[in-house]
Amino acid sequence: MEGDRGSWAGPGGLRVTAVRLAGAHRVLAEYAGVRGESAFLVTRRGELVGRGYYPSVEDLAEIVDLAELHPV
Repeated sequence: MEGDRGSWAGPGGLRVTAVRLAGAHRVLAEYAGVRGESAFLVTRRGELVGRGYYPSVEDLAEIVDLAELHPV
């Protein structure tokens, strides 16, 4: 996931986006228990998947099959 930047899509409307945690993203991520400068935002057809924000690829891999993602 090349440098943790960009967006990826998967089956069924899945979308993973690397986001900077500032403004509203910071508030929502902290509510989900995620702190730091950036995170992965995971949605399916516009709705959060799980807690929505994941701090690392390892955490992301627990809910998303990374092999099914492709860059967009």
